[in-house]
Amino acid sequence: MKRCLIFFLALCLALPWVCAAGEETGEKLYTGRTVTASRVYASWDGTEGVDYIGSIPQGRRVGIYALNPTFAYVSFDQDHISGYTRRVNLEDIRIIDAGTTPPYGVDFNHFIGLVGARDAAVTSAPGGGDTLITLHRGARVSLIGFEDGYAKLIFKRQYGYIDSRLLGEMSQVYECAEEAGSDAPIASYTSFYKITEDESNQNRIVNLKVACDRLAMYALSHGADLDFNRDIGPYRPSVGYLRAGSITEEGLIQGYGGGTCQVSSTLYNVLLQLPGITVLQRRAHGANGASYLPIGVDAAVGNKALNLRFRNDYAFPIRIDGTVQDGALTIAIYKAE
Repeated sequence: MKRCLIFFLALCLALPWVCAAGEETGEKLYTGRTVTASRVYASWDGTEGVDYIGSIPQGRRVGIYALNPTFAYVSFDQDHISGYTRRVNLEDIRIIDAGTTPPYGVDFNHFIGLVGARDAAVTSAPGGGDTLITLHRGARVSLIGFEDGYAKLIFKRQYGYIDSRLLGEMSQVYECAEEAGSDAPIASYTSFYKITEDESNQNRIVNLKVACDRLAMYALSHGADLDFNRDIGPYRPSVGYLRAGSITEEGLIQGYGGGTCQVSSTLYNVLLQLPGITVLQRRAHGANGASYLPIGVDAAVGNKALNLRFRNDYAFPIRIDGTVQDGALTIAIYKAE
């Protein structure tokens, strides 16, 4: 059931919710290999000339202890160096204990909120900083939690904040999927897209909506799978897709269905939060990934080699719901009736 969590939020506003791997806990969660000589900094800010403390040579395996959307906290025992390096510098990620550690890059979201009657700015810091985007009434966003009275989310490759007083209806994401009702989300995620008025981008927004509409057509029973190219495609005008920019190995090209990779990638970030989902196929958009998401958590689609396929291993059916408004693409998974 959807809940207006006013009392609950009042208790949580001062609570600094973070992702599972969001602080230096002292516990090594993953290992990775440096793609190139990797600069290491003394803080999450990674400011050149201020925080720089050293470099890890190319091809060395490091321990990974914590993540934010851009950086990883790592250690390289051979040179006795510990600090923060950019996630793009790391590859060949290996999990230490799959039984207790979530997949690399996962960021657990705990709430879904709707913007109320007043416009809500997403800012780069609680109560200040740059305005990243402005959301209007009814826009839906998935939230990590709350910090200093502000709702916290991921905006591309950084954290973003919304004054919690500007949010209306709230839904809690159930951590135990088995206990959720059919109208309660069990996982959610928001990615942000450009809102420019050029024809290609407007076509891309249409494609986001078409893909979300097609996702809503499916309820996956236990053991059923979803093949994004098969089920959300074909990427043709007859389905409703328009020509828009698509990321390929050759760069950005115009093609029918351009932008659907953002839907598959946002969905992938929802799937990462659900232990009862098995991802069968997924590939990133190259080493740097897609700019609308943190490094390492995107999912390209479009051909046999580029596809997102997953299976529902929960004992109950699931359904997928997506919304597109004001630059916010929000996807949530629910138990299906």
